[in-house]
Amino acid sequence: MTTVSVPLQDDSVHFRLKSLALVALCFHALFAMTDFGGQLKPEYGAFVATLLILFAGPCPWRELARLPATWLQGFFILFVIAHAAYATSVFPAIGYSRQLSAASEFVRLGVFSCVIGWWLSLMPRAIPLLFALMIAGLLTAVLAYMPWADLPQIWDGRLRPKLGMPENLAGQLAALGGWLALCLLLKSWNVHGRFRRRRGLMAVFLVAYVGSFCALLFSQSRGAWLAFAATVPVIVLSVWYTGKRERGGAVPWLPLVGVAAISLLLLLGARDIVAQRFAGAEQLLPQVSDADEQGAAAAARISRAVPASQRHESHVGQSARAGATHDPAAKASRAASVNNKAISVRMSLYEFGMARWRERPLLGWGLRSTSALIAGSGLRLDGQRHAHLHSAYIDALVGMGAVGVCLLGLFLALLMRELAMAWRRGAVSNAMFWMVAGCIGIVLIANGFDSLLWRYDYSRAPLEIIFGCCVAYGLIRRRQADAAR
Repeated sequence: MTTVSVPLQDDSVHFRLKSLALVALCFHALFAMTDFGGQLKPEYGAFVATLLILFAGPCPWRELARLPATWLQGFFILFVIAHAAYATSVFPAIGYSRQLSAASEFVRLGVFSCVIGWWLSLMPRAIPLLFALMIAGLLTAVLAYMPWADLPQIWDGRLRPKLGMPENLAGQLAALGGWLALCLLLKSWNVHGRFRRRRGLMAVFLVAYVGSFCALLFSQSRGAWLAFAATVPVIVLSVWYTGKRERGGAVPWLPLVGVAAISLLLLLGARDIVAQRFAGAEQLLPQVSDADEQGAAAAARISRAVPASQRHESHVGQSARAGATHDPAAKASRAASVNNKAISVRMSLYEFGMARWRERPLLGWGLRSTSALIAGSGLRLDGQRHAHLHSAYIDALVGMGAVGVCLLGLFLALLMRELAMAWRRGAVSNAMFWMVAGCIGIVLIANGFDSLLWRYDYSRAPLEIIFGCCVAYGLIRRRQADAAR
């Protein structure tokens, strides 16, 4: 089954305009999972696509207005404007502009997803091209930033390369790249045409998968590992189960077994990395218990300090850090193993974040206020500065409260509903449906262990393409329904 693009009722979108939009989307996709900086920021492409949509006449506005997610996005924009004013009253020292700037990251994610989705609904065959460009950009960044002279230390797990971005975010993007490369590899297997062309495509995507999988291992991100390991088998089995009803939709098991064997070999070669990242797990439970007590005590301290005088949160943080310098318990914590130390710190942040959310459950403290809350908490974080709570969901709860999280969750649910309904009506093939669903699954799982959803343009840019696919298939389904009347 292939995706059919139904012509627009208003044929005012010129071919040249669509060509320019495609170039902008290709730019966005190529740099979506990179951090080269300068003029190569991925959202420049989305911004150009937004400008081009202004010259497309009334058609895009009329079609996007039919999507419930679009109306919810408009309501959310009004919410974040008002919420920034509320957050400023909670932390006057931070300022309205900084609170609004933090909230605008969510707004850009939603608006650019709708814009990209509308353009992709006109050219759905470009979606695999954009996915391929995302992988190419990721691997280019890996090649550019990889410290090749230190590769033996990387394989031994003694060195954790940044790859131009925070390690955990690099892990999530590598997991996305590996999944997309695997899907395009299997799609190439089923392509009809000359064997030489199929063989060439399969070789390219196999190399891309190996590169992405190695980058995933090198990132040493346990959250990304879990997201990849939990999503891929489930989605592959789902493709097999649902593909039985679709002609030509069966899973090609031969290349899949080959990819699994290569992954196992790479995993065995990187066994030192895996062993070091999970070392000391048998000592974890006592430290988690201590972390919970530490987080609760810190939350009690800051709940007495901050609401009474919300003007000097930085002073509280400096006092806490000065006291921790002479604390024997802090020195003992620094002497503990690196893994257990990192996990216990995260547990402390999780506990602290939930305690802070319970103090302001509806509207939270403001998206820009999280770092100030952590700095003034008195938590023993082994001298490290943490700007977030290492969970996108807890960060969102603390930042926007239950109201903001419900709006975000509803927006995501509406996008997934558009994708699911398009799949049921045949507007999207079984393979493409599960490809997009797998990307969403990886992102949702990985963000449970780190805050990677909206903070950087190269964390939002891949999501803007993935969510844009949901919007695109929803629009295609509506056009097909209109054409059938």
